[in-house]
Amino acid sequence: MSGDLLLLNGRVLTMDPARPEASAVAIRQGRIVAVGGDAETRAAAGPDVETVDLRGRTATPGLNDAHAHPMGVGFALDDLDLGTPPNRSVVDLVALVAGEARRRAPGEWILGRGYDQARLTEGQHPTSHDLDPVAPDHPALLLRSCHHIGVANGRALALAGITRETPDPDGGRIDRDEHGEPTGVVREAALGLVQDAVGEPSEERIAVALERAGRAFLERGVTSTTEAGIDSPGQLAAYQRLHRDGRLPVRTYLMMMLDETLGPLAELGLRTGFGDDRLRIGPAKLFADGSIGARTARMRAPYVGETENVGLWMMPPEELRAKVLRAHRAGFQVGIHAIGDAAIDLVLDAYEAAMAADPRPDPRHRIEHCSIVDEGIVRRIAALGVIPVPGTSFLRHFRDAYVDNLGEERPRLAYGLANFARHGVRAAASSDAPVVPIDPLSGVQTMVTRRDVEGRPVWPDEAVGLDDALRAYTVNGAYASFEERTKGTLAPGMLGDVTVFETDLREVRPDELAAVAVDLTILDGRVAFARD
Repeated sequence: MSGDLLLLNGRVLTMDPARPEASAVAIRQGRIVAVGGDAETRAAAGPDVETVDLRGRTATPGLNDAHAHPMGVGFALDDLDLGTPPNRSVVDLVALVAGEARRRAPGEWILGRGYDQARLTEGQHPTSHDLDPVAPDHPALLLRSCHHIGVANGRALALAGITRETPDPDGGRIDRDEHGEPTGVVREAALGLVQDAVGEPSEERIAVALERAGRAFLERGVTSTTEAGIDSPGQLAAYQRLHRDGRLPVRTYLMMMLDETLGPLAELGLRTGFGDDRLRIGPAKLFADGSIGARTARMRAPYVGETENVGLWMMPPEELRAKVLRAHRAGFQVGIHAIGDAAIDLVLDAYEAAMAADPRPDPRHRIEHCSIVDEGIVRRIAALGVIPVPGTSFLRHFRDAYVDNLGEERPRLAYGLANFARHGVRAAASSDAPVVPIDPLSGVQTMVTRRDVEGRPVWPDEAVGLDDALRAYTVNGAYASFEERTKGTLAPGMLGDVTVFETDLREVRPDELAAVAVDLTILDGRVAFARD
Protein backbone atom coordinates (compact mmCIF):
# COMPACT_ATOMS: atom_id res chain seq x y z
CA MET A 1 0.00 0.00 0.00
CA SER A 2 1.52 3.29 -1.15
CA GLY A 3 -0.61 5.85 0.63
CA ASP A 4 -2.51 6.49 -2.64
CA LEU A 5 -6.24 5.87 -2.35
CA LEU A 6 -9.45 7.03 -4.03
CA LEU A 7 -12.78 6.87 -2.21
CA LEU A 8 -15.86 7.25 -4.45
CA ASN A 9 -19.64 7.21 -4.30
CA GLY A 10 -19.98 8.06 -0.61
CA ARG A 11 -21.63 10.43 1.80
CA VAL A 12 -18.49 12.35 2.80
CA LEU A 13 -18.90 14.71 5.76
CA THR A 14 -15.75 16.81 5.45
CA MET A 15 -16.05 19.13 8.51
CA ASP A 16 -14.67 21.78 6.12
CA PRO A 17 -16.95 24.86 6.02
CA ALA A 18 -15.78 25.60 2.48
CA ARG A 19 -17.26 22.30 1.27
CA PRO A 20 -19.20 20.48 4.02
CA GLU A 21 -20.24 17.50 1.88
CA ALA A 22 -18.78 15.55 -1.03
CA SER A 23 -18.94 12.11 -2.58
CA ALA A 24 -15.24 11.40 -3.12
CA VAL A 25 -11.78 11.86 -1.58
CA ALA A 26 -8.43 11.38 -3.32
CA ILE A 27 -5.25 10.74 -1.34
CA ARG A 28 -1.73 10.64 -2.73
CA GLN A 29 1.40 9.87 -0.71
CA GLY A 30 -0.61 10.07 2.50
CA ARG A 31 -2.10 13.53 1.88
CA ILE A 32 -5.50 14.54 0.53
CA VAL A 33 -5.23 16.03 -2.96
CA ALA A 34 -8.92 16.44 -3.84
CA VAL A 35 -12.36 16.34 -2.26
CA GLY A 36 -15.53 16.71 -4.33
CA GLY A 37 -17.67 14.90 -6.85
CA ASP A 38 -16.71 11.51 -8.23
CA ALA A 39 -15.59 12.64 -11.68
CA GLU A 40 -13.47 15.62 -10.66
CA THR A 41 -11.87 13.74 -7.78
CA ARG A 42 -11.08 10.71 -9.95
CA ALA A 43 -9.29 12.99 -12.41
CA ALA A 44 -7.24 14.58 -9.61
CA ALA A 45 -6.28 11.16 -8.22
CA GLY A 46 -4.42 10.18 -11.36
CA PRO A 47 -4.07 6.72 -12.93
CA ASP A 48 -3.50 3.37 -11.25
CA VAL A 49 -4.75 4.41 -7.80
CA GLU A 50 -6.44 1.91 -5.54
CA THR A 51 -10.17 2.67 -5.47
CA VAL A 52 -12.79 2.00 -2.81
CA ASP A 53 -16.48 2.23 -3.70
CA LEU A 54 -18.16 3.59 -0.59
CA ARG A 55 -21.63 2.56 -1.87
CA GLY A 56 -23.32 5.43 -0.04
CA ARG A 57 -21.56 4.86 3.26
CA THR A 58 -20.59 7.82 5.43
CA ALA A 59 -16.94 8.86 5.52
CA THR A 60 -15.58 11.42 7.98
CA PRO A 61 -12.16 12.69 8.96
CA GLY A 62 -10.34 10.14 11.10
CA LEU A 63 -11.83 10.30 14.60
CA ASN A 64 -9.82 11.91 17.39
CA ASP A 65 -10.13 10.80 21.03
CA ALA A 66 -8.86 13.89 22.85
CA HIS A 67 -8.36 12.25 26.25
CA ALA A 68 -7.80 8.54 26.71
CA HIS A 69 -5.29 6.18 28.31
CA PRO A 70 -4.02 3.88 25.56
CA MET A 71 -1.54 2.26 27.95
CA GLY A 72 -4.40 1.59 30.33
CA VAL A 73 -6.56 0.23 27.52
CA GLY A 74 -3.83 -2.21 26.54
CA PHE A 75 -3.19 -3.39 30.08
CA ALA A 76 -6.92 -3.58 30.88
CA LEU A 77 -7.24 -6.34 28.30
CA ASP A 78 -5.00 -8.46 30.58
CA ASP A 79 -6.82 -7.59 33.83
CA LEU A 80 -10.00 -9.05 35.29
CA ASP A 81 -13.09 -7.46 33.74
CA LEU A 82 -15.15 -6.30 36.73
CA GLY A 83 -17.73 -4.46 34.65
CA THR A 84 -21.12 -3.89 36.24
CA PRO A 85 -22.86 -5.48 34.32
CA PRO A 86 -22.16 -8.30 33.57
CA ASN A 87 -21.09 -8.63 37.22
CA ARG A 88 -23.96 -7.80 39.55
CA SER A 89 -22.71 -8.33 43.09
CA VAL A 90 -19.67 -8.35 45.34
CA VAL A 91 -20.01 -12.15 45.29
CA ASP A 92 -19.45 -12.11 41.51
CA LEU A 93 -16.28 -10.01 41.91
CA VAL A 94 -14.95 -12.25 44.64
CA ALA A 95 -15.54 -15.32 42.44
CA LEU A 96 -13.44 -13.75 39.68
CA VAL A 97 -10.60 -13.08 42.13
CA ALA A 98 -10.84 -16.63 43.46
CA GLY A 99 -10.56 -18.08 39.96
CA GLU A 100 -7.54 -15.90 39.19
CA ALA A 101 -5.86 -16.93 42.45
CA ARG A 102 -6.14 -20.57 41.40
CA ARG A 103 -4.46 -19.79 38.08
CA ARG A 104 -1.60 -17.62 39.37
CA ALA A 105 1.47 -18.55 41.39
CA PRO A 106 1.51 -17.35 45.01
CA GLY A 107 2.79 -13.79 45.29
CA GLU A 108 1.66 -12.69 41.81
CA TRP A 109 -0.56 -9.64 41.68
CA ILE A 110 -4.24 -10.03 40.79
CA LEU A 111 -5.52 -6.89 39.07
CA GLY A 112 -9.03 -6.05 37.95
CA ARG A 113 -10.94 -2.96 36.96
CA GLY A 114 -14.36 -1.67 36.03
CA TYR A 115 -16.79 -2.30 38.91
CA ASP A 116 -19.36 0.30 39.99
CA GLN A 117 -20.52 -0.16 43.56
CA ALA A 118 -23.68 1.89 42.86
CA ARG A 119 -24.84 -0.84 40.46
CA LEU A 120 -23.91 -3.83 42.63
CA THR A 121 -26.77 -5.46 44.53
CA GLU A 122 -25.06 -4.67 47.84
CA GLY A 123 -24.70 -1.00 46.86
CA GLN A 124 -21.21 -0.87 48.36
CA HIS A 125 -17.57 -1.49 47.58
CA PRO A 126 -16.00 -4.88 48.20
CA THR A 127 -13.45 -4.84 51.03
CA SER A 128 -10.30 -6.65 52.03
CA HIS A 129 -12.49 -8.87 54.21
CA ASP A 130 -14.22 -10.09 51.04
CA LEU A 131 -10.98 -10.68 49.14
CA ASP A 132 -8.65 -12.12 51.79
CA PRO A 133 -10.32 -15.54 52.16
CA VAL A 134 -10.08 -16.28 48.42
CA ALA A 135 -6.63 -14.75 47.78
CA PRO A 136 -4.61 -15.00 50.99
CA ASP A 137 -1.33 -15.58 49.12
CA HIS A 138 -1.79 -13.03 46.33
CA PRO A 139 -1.81 -9.24 46.53
CA ALA A 140 -5.00 -8.05 44.82
CA LEU A 141 -6.16 -4.62 43.66
CA LEU A 142 -9.57 -3.96 42.11
CA LEU A 143 -10.24 -0.58 40.49
CA ARG A 144 -13.61 1.11 40.40
CA SER A 145 -14.66 2.16 36.90
CA CYS A 146 -13.54 5.76 37.52
CA HIS A 147 -9.98 4.60 38.42
CA HIS A 148 -10.01 7.01 41.38
CA ILE A 149 -10.93 4.33 43.96
CA GLY A 150 -9.45 0.90 44.47
CA VAL A 151 -9.97 -2.03 46.80
CA ALA A 152 -6.83 -3.77 48.07
CA ASN A 153 -6.71 -7.01 49.99
CA GLY A 154 -4.61 -7.45 53.12
CA ARG A 155 -1.54 -8.66 51.25
CA ALA A 156 -1.63 -5.62 48.94
CA LEU A 157 -2.14 -3.22 51.86
CA ALA A 158 0.89 -4.73 53.58
CA LEU A 159 3.06 -4.32 50.47
CA ALA A 160 1.93 -0.69 50.24
CA GLY A 161 2.79 -0.13 53.91
CA ILE A 162 -0.79 0.78 54.83
CA THR A 163 -1.79 0.01 58.43
CA ARG A 164 -4.14 1.55 60.96
CA GLU A 165 -1.33 3.95 61.88
CA THR A 166 -0.88 5.19 58.29
CA PRO A 167 -2.23 8.73 57.97
CA ASP A 168 -4.30 9.74 54.97
CA PRO A 169 -1.89 11.08 52.34
CA ASP A 170 -2.38 14.58 50.97
CA GLY A 171 -5.06 14.38 48.30
CA GLY A 172 -6.18 10.90 49.32
CA ARG A 173 -8.18 8.89 51.83
CA ILE A 174 -7.92 5.43 53.41
CA ASP A 175 -11.36 4.15 54.38
CA ARG A 176 -11.46 2.68 57.89
CA ASP A 177 -13.94 0.63 59.88
CA GLU A 178 -15.38 1.51 63.26
CA HIS A 179 -12.20 0.23 64.92
CA GLY A 180 -9.92 2.39 62.79
CA GLU A 181 -8.67 -0.52 60.67
CA PRO A 182 -8.29 -0.01 56.90
CA THR A 183 -11.17 -1.62 55.00
CA GLY A 184 -9.10 -1.98 51.83
CA VAL A 185 -10.91 0.87 50.07
CA VAL A 186 -8.35 3.50 49.04
CA ARG A 187 -9.10 6.77 47.29
CA GLU A 188 -7.01 9.04 45.07
CA ALA A 189 -3.45 9.44 46.47
CA ALA A 190 -4.04 6.52 48.84
CA LEU A 191 -4.76 4.37 45.79
CA GLY A 192 -1.46 5.60 44.41
CA LEU A 193 0.35 4.03 47.37
CA VAL A 194 -0.96 0.61 46.34
CA GLN A 195 -0.30 1.19 42.65
CA ASP A 196 3.29 2.11 43.52
CA ALA A 197 3.60 -1.28 45.21
CA VAL A 198 2.43 -3.00 42.01
CA GLY A 199 5.43 -1.48 40.26
CA GLU A 200 6.21 -0.16 36.79
CA PRO A 201 5.88 -2.56 33.85
CA SER A 202 8.86 -3.01 31.56
CA GLU A 203 9.29 -0.95 28.40
CA GLU A 204 8.59 -4.07 26.36
CA ARG A 205 5.32 -4.78 28.18
CA ILE A 206 4.24 -1.17 27.69
CA ALA A 207 5.00 -1.38 23.99
CA VAL A 208 2.98 -4.58 23.63
CA ALA A 209 0.06 -2.98 25.49
CA LEU A 210 0.20 0.09 23.23
CA GLU A 211 0.10 -2.02 20.07
CA ARG A 212 -2.85 -3.96 21.45
CA ALA A 213 -4.66 -0.75 22.40
CA GLY A 214 -3.89 0.83 19.04
CA ARG A 215 -5.65 -1.99 17.23
CA ALA A 216 -8.70 -1.46 19.45
CA PHE A 217 -8.77 2.27 18.63
CA LEU A 218 -8.41 1.60 14.89
CA GLU A 219 -11.27 -0.91 14.98
CA ARG A 220 -13.47 1.91 16.26
CA GLY A 221 -12.41 4.43 13.67
CA VAL A 222 -9.99 6.38 15.86
CA THR A 223 -6.84 7.57 14.09
CA SER A 224 -5.62 10.04 16.74
CA THR A 225 -5.51 9.85 20.53
CA THR A 226 -4.21 11.88 23.42
CA GLU A 227 -2.34 9.73 25.95
CA ALA A 228 -3.50 11.36 29.18
CA GLY A 229 -0.47 10.88 31.38
CA ILE A 230 3.20 10.05 30.74
CA ASP A 231 4.99 9.93 34.09
CA SER A 232 8.11 7.81 33.56
CA PRO A 233 11.00 7.43 31.12
CA GLY A 234 9.94 3.87 30.31
CA GLN A 235 6.54 5.01 29.08
CA LEU A 236 8.01 7.67 26.81
CA ALA A 237 10.67 5.22 25.60
CA ALA A 238 8.00 2.66 24.67
CA TYR A 239 6.16 5.22 22.56
CA GLN A 240 9.39 6.32 20.91
CA ARG A 241 10.42 2.74 20.19
CA LEU A 242 7.13 2.01 18.43
CA HIS A 243 7.37 5.22 16.45
CA ARG A 244 10.98 4.53 15.43
CA ASP A 245 10.08 1.03 14.27
CA GLY A 246 6.97 2.15 12.36
CA ARG A 247 4.73 0.20 14.76
CA LEU A 248 2.86 3.05 16.49
CA PRO A 249 -0.74 2.28 15.46
CA VAL A 250 -2.34 5.73 15.84
CA ARG A 251 -1.25 9.35 16.02
CA THR A 252 -0.59 10.27 19.63
CA TYR A 253 -0.42 13.54 21.55
CA LEU A 254 1.38 12.95 24.83
CA MET A 255 0.24 14.61 28.04
CA MET A 256 3.32 14.88 30.24
CA MET A 257 2.74 14.67 34.00
CA LEU A 258 4.02 18.00 35.24
CA ASP A 259 5.61 16.92 38.53
CA GLU A 260 7.52 14.02 36.98
CA THR A 261 8.56 15.43 33.60
CA LEU A 262 8.42 19.23 33.36
CA GLY A 263 11.86 19.83 34.87
CA PRO A 264 13.86 17.64 32.45
CA LEU A 265 11.80 18.73 29.43
CA ALA A 266 12.10 22.44 30.20
CA GLU A 267 15.82 22.09 30.88
CA LEU A 268 16.26 20.68 27.37
CA GLY A 269 14.09 23.40 25.87
CA LEU A 270 11.34 20.97 24.86
CA ARG A 271 7.75 22.09 25.01
CA THR A 272 4.29 21.40 23.67
CA GLY A 273 4.40 20.64 19.94
CA PHE A 274 7.80 18.94 19.79
CA GLY A 275 7.63 15.90 17.52
CA ASP A 276 5.94 15.11 14.24
CA ASP A 277 2.47 14.27 12.94
CA ARG A 278 2.61 10.74 14.41
CA LEU A 279 4.02 11.40 17.91
CA ARG A 280 4.08 14.79 19.58
CA ILE A 281 4.58 16.24 23.08
CA GLY A 282 1.36 17.77 24.33
CA PRO A 283 0.28 19.49 27.55
CA ALA A 284 1.83 19.47 30.98
CA LYS A 285 -0.79 17.69 33.09
CA LEU A 286 -2.00 18.17 36.65
CA PHE A 287 -4.89 16.90 38.75
CA ALA A 288 -7.00 19.46 40.59
CA ASP A 289 -9.52 17.02 42.11
CA GLY A 290 -10.96 13.51 41.94
CA SER A 291 -14.20 12.04 40.57
CA ILE A 292 -17.95 12.25 41.15
CA GLY A 293 -18.32 8.51 41.70
CA ALA A 294 -15.64 8.58 44.40
CA ARG A 295 -17.13 11.76 45.92
CA THR A 296 -13.67 13.31 45.64
CA ALA A 297 -14.34 15.85 42.87
CA ARG A 298 -14.02 19.27 44.53
CA MET A 299 -17.42 20.94 44.74
CA ARG A 300 -18.71 24.33 45.82
CA ALA A 301 -21.48 22.63 47.80
CA PRO A 302 -21.46 19.30 49.72
CA TYR A 303 -22.38 15.93 48.30
CA VAL A 304 -25.88 14.60 48.91
CA GLY A 305 -26.12 13.18 52.42
CA GLU A 306 -22.61 14.29 53.47
CA THR A 307 -22.83 17.83 54.75
CA GLU A 308 -19.10 18.04 55.47
CA ASN A 309 -17.84 16.49 52.22
CA VAL A 310 -17.06 18.84 49.33
CA GLY A 311 -14.43 16.54 47.82
CA LEU A 312 -10.66 16.78 47.77
CA TRP A 313 -7.96 19.01 46.39
CA MET A 314 -5.17 16.95 44.86
CA MET A 315 -2.76 19.67 46.03
CA PRO A 316 -3.14 22.99 47.85
CA PRO A 317 -4.63 25.63 45.51
CA GLU A 318 -1.62 27.93 45.80
CA GLU A 319 0.64 25.04 44.74
CA LEU A 320 -1.48 24.38 41.67
CA ARG A 321 -1.35 28.05 40.69
CA ALA A 322 2.44 28.09 40.99
CA LYS A 323 2.82 24.93 38.88
CA VAL A 324 0.55 26.29 36.17
CA LEU A 325 2.61 29.49 35.96
CA ARG A 326 5.82 27.49 35.77
CA ALA A 327 4.56 25.32 32.92
CA HIS A 328 3.03 28.26 31.10
CA ARG A 329 6.32 30.19 31.26
CA ALA A 330 8.15 27.11 29.94
CA GLY A 331 6.01 27.26 26.78
CA PHE A 332 3.66 24.39 27.59
CA GLN A 333 0.00 24.04 26.99
CA VAL A 334 -1.43 22.96 30.34
CA GLY A 335 -4.14 20.31 30.76
CA ILE A 336 -5.72 19.94 34.19
CA HIS A 337 -8.11 17.23 35.34
CA ALA A 338 -10.97 19.18 36.96
CA ILE A 339 -14.44 17.70 37.45
CA GLY A 340 -16.09 19.62 40.30
CA ASP A 341 -17.21 23.23 39.89
CA ALA A 342 -14.87 24.46 42.64
CA ALA A 343 -11.95 22.72 40.94
CA ILE A 344 -12.84 24.28 37.59
CA ASP A 345 -13.02 27.71 39.27
CA LEU A 346 -9.50 27.22 40.60
CA VAL A 347 -8.14 26.07 37.24
CA LEU A 348 -9.60 29.10 35.47
CA ASP A 349 -8.13 31.38 38.15
CA ALA A 350 -4.72 29.77 37.62
CA TYR A 351 -4.89 30.09 33.84
CA GLU A 352 -6.03 33.69 34.02
CA ALA A 353 -3.21 34.59 36.41
CA ALA A 354 -0.57 32.81 34.30
CA MET A 355 -1.68 34.53 31.09
CA ALA A 356 -1.69 37.91 32.84
CA ALA A 357 1.79 37.34 34.30
CA ASP A 358 3.31 36.08 31.04
CA PRO A 359 1.17 36.94 28.00
CA ARG A 360 1.76 34.71 25.01
CA PRO A 361 -0.48 34.15 22.01
CA ASP A 362 -2.96 31.31 21.94
CA PRO A 363 -1.75 28.95 24.71
CA ARG A 364 -4.97 26.83 24.41
CA HIS A 365 -4.86 25.60 27.97
CA ARG A 366 -7.27 22.74 28.58
CA ILE A 367 -9.64 21.46 31.25
CA GLU A 368 -9.81 17.68 31.13
CA HIS A 369 -13.39 16.43 31.72
CA CYS A 370 -14.66 19.88 32.79
CA SER A 371 -17.79 18.26 34.17
CA ILE A 372 -19.85 20.34 36.61
CA VAL A 373 -20.25 23.79 35.10
CA ASP A 374 -22.72 26.65 35.11
CA GLU A 375 -23.25 29.59 32.76
CA GLY A 376 -20.71 31.73 34.60
CA ILE A 377 -18.00 29.06 34.30
CA VAL A 378 -18.65 28.59 30.59
CA ARG A 379 -18.51 32.33 29.96
CA ARG A 380 -15.09 32.42 31.66
CA ILE A 381 -13.91 29.45 29.57
CA ALA A 382 -14.94 31.32 26.42
CA ALA A 383 -13.29 34.59 27.50
CA LEU A 384 -9.99 32.87 28.29
CA GLY A 385 -9.92 30.70 25.16
CA VAL A 386 -9.68 27.55 27.29
CA ILE A 387 -10.56 24.19 25.72
CA PRO A 388 -12.86 21.82 27.63
CA VAL A 389 -12.36 18.12 26.95
CA PRO A 390 -15.59 16.44 28.09
CA GLY A 391 -16.09 12.71 28.44
CA THR A 392 -18.89 12.50 25.93
CA SER A 393 -20.31 9.12 27.04
CA PHE A 394 -19.89 9.56 30.81
CA LEU A 395 -23.58 10.31 31.32
CA ARG A 396 -24.49 7.27 29.22
CA HIS A 397 -22.68 5.03 31.70
CA PHE A 398 -22.68 6.96 34.99
CA ARG A 399 -25.88 9.02 35.07
CA ASP A 400 -27.00 7.52 38.37
CA ALA A 401 -23.72 8.35 40.10
CA TYR A 402 -24.12 12.02 39.14
CA VAL A 403 -27.74 12.20 40.32
CA ASP A 404 -27.18 10.19 43.51
CA ASN A 405 -24.12 12.20 44.51
CA LEU A 406 -25.12 15.69 43.38
CA GLY A 407 -28.91 15.71 43.01
CA GLU A 408 -30.89 16.42 39.85
CA GLU A 409 -29.94 20.03 39.12
CA ARG A 410 -26.19 20.42 39.60
CA PRO A 411 -25.21 18.05 36.74
CA ARG A 412 -27.68 19.64 34.29
CA LEU A 413 -24.97 21.22 32.10
CA ALA A 414 -22.43 18.41 32.57
CA TYR A 415 -20.74 17.62 29.25
CA GLY A 416 -23.25 19.99 27.64
CA LEU A 417 -22.05 20.41 24.06
CA ALA A 418 -24.98 22.66 23.22
CA ASN A 419 -24.13 25.05 26.03
CA PHE A 420 -20.46 25.16 25.05
CA ALA A 421 -21.49 25.92 21.46
CA ARG A 422 -23.85 28.71 22.55
CA HIS A 423 -20.84 30.45 24.10
CA GLY A 424 -18.53 29.84 21.14
CA VAL A 425 -16.43 27.28 23.02
CA ARG A 426 -14.75 24.48 21.06
CA ALA A 427 -15.14 21.30 23.11
CA ALA A 428 -13.06 18.28 22.11
CA ALA A 429 -14.71 14.88 22.56
CA SER A 430 -13.05 12.11 24.53
CA SER A 431 -13.71 8.67 25.98
CA ASP A 432 -11.27 8.53 28.92
CA ALA A 433 -10.96 4.82 28.05
CA PRO A 434 -10.58 2.42 29.79
CA VAL A 435 -12.81 4.27 32.30
CA VAL A 436 -15.56 3.78 29.71
CA PRO A 437 -15.33 1.91 26.39
CA ILE A 438 -13.49 3.59 23.52
CA ASP A 439 -16.58 3.57 21.23
CA PRO A 440 -16.80 7.05 19.70
CA LEU A 441 -20.29 6.39 18.37
CA SER A 442 -21.48 5.81 21.94
CA GLY A 443 -20.24 9.32 22.61
CA VAL A 444 -21.90 10.62 19.45
CA GLN A 445 -25.19 8.95 20.38
CA THR A 446 -25.04 10.40 23.88
CA MET A 447 -24.39 13.90 22.54
CA VAL A 448 -27.25 13.59 20.05
CA THR A 449 -29.84 11.96 22.30
CA ARG A 450 -28.72 12.85 25.85
CA ARG A 451 -29.92 9.45 27.04
CA ASP A 452 -28.15 6.94 29.25
CA VAL A 453 -27.46 3.30 28.48
CA GLU A 454 -30.96 2.39 29.69
CA GLY A 455 -32.60 4.98 27.44
CA ARG A 456 -33.45 7.43 30.21
CA PRO A 457 -33.13 11.14 29.35
CA VAL A 458 -30.14 12.98 30.82
CA TRP A 459 -30.96 16.69 30.58
CA PRO A 460 -31.94 16.57 26.88
CA ASP A 461 -31.76 20.36 26.41
CA GLU A 462 -28.02 19.87 25.87
CA ALA A 463 -28.45 17.58 22.84
CA VAL A 464 -26.71 18.58 19.60
CA GLY A 465 -27.08 17.50 15.99
CA LEU A 466 -25.09 14.71 14.35
CA ASP A 467 -22.74 17.06 12.50
CA ASP A 468 -21.87 18.95 15.69
CA ALA A 469 -21.23 15.70 17.54
CA LEU A 470 -18.91 14.50 14.77
CA ARG A 471 -17.18 17.88 14.78
CA ALA A 472 -16.34 17.38 18.47
CA TYR A 473 -14.63 14.09 17.51
CA THR A 474 -12.73 15.51 14.52
CA VAL A 475 -11.82 19.16 13.97
CA ASN A 476 -12.32 20.16 17.61
CA GLY A 477 -9.98 17.40 18.74
CA ALA A 478 -7.39 18.57 16.23
CA TYR A 479 -7.77 22.14 17.50
CA ALA A 480 -7.15 20.97 21.07
CA SER A 481 -3.70 19.75 19.99
CA PHE A 482 -2.84 22.70 17.68
CA GLU A 483 -3.21 20.41 14.65
CA GLU A 484 -6.28 21.84 12.90
CA ARG A 485 -4.12 22.78 9.89
CA THR A 486 -3.08 19.17 9.29
CA LYS A 487 -6.00 16.99 10.40
CA GLY A 488 -9.61 17.01 11.56
CA THR A 489 -11.08 18.00 8.18
CA LEU A 490 -11.12 16.40 4.74
CA ALA A 491 -9.61 19.04 2.47
CA PRO A 492 -6.65 19.24 0.08
CA GLY A 493 -3.33 19.29 1.91
CA MET A 494 -4.63 17.55 5.03
CA LEU A 495 -3.43 14.19 6.29
CA GLY A 496 -5.10 11.23 4.61
CA ASP A 497 -6.97 9.97 7.68
CA VAL A 498 -10.54 8.81 7.05
CA THR A 499 -13.14 6.81 8.96
CA VAL A 500 -15.74 4.89 6.92
CA PHE A 501 -18.89 3.65 8.63
CA GLU A 502 -21.00 0.72 7.49
CA THR A 503 -23.93 2.90 6.40
CA ASP A 504 -25.11 6.47 5.91
CA LEU A 505 -25.11 7.85 9.46
CA ARG A 506 -27.80 10.38 8.64
CA GLU A 507 -30.21 7.55 7.88
CA VAL A 508 -29.66 5.91 11.28
CA ARG A 509 -32.08 6.53 14.16
CA PRO A 510 -30.27 8.65 16.80
CA ASP A 511 -30.78 6.01 19.50
CA GLU A 512 -29.17 3.35 17.28
CA LEU A 513 -25.96 5.21 16.38
CA ALA A 514 -23.86 3.32 18.93
CA ALA A 515 -24.61 0.04 17.12
CA VAL A 516 -23.15 1.22 13.79
CA ALA A 517 -19.88 -0.51 12.90
CA VAL A 518 -16.74 0.97 11.36
CA ASP A 519 -15.92 -0.66 8.03
CA LEU A 520 -12.58 1.02 7.26
CA THR A 521 -10.06 3.11 9.16
CA ILE A 522 -7.59 4.85 6.87
CA LEU A 523 -4.35 6.36 8.18
CA ASP A 524 -1.96 8.23 5.87
CA GLY A 525 -3.94 6.95 2.89
CA ARG A 526 -3.45 3.33 3.91
CA VAL A 527 -6.16 1.00 5.17
CA ALA A 528 -5.14 0.39 8.78
CA PHE A 529 -8.29 -1.53 9.68
CA ALA A 530 -10.88 -3.29 7.51
CA ARG A 531 -13.90 -5.04 9.00
CA ASP A 532 -14.45 -8.57 7.75
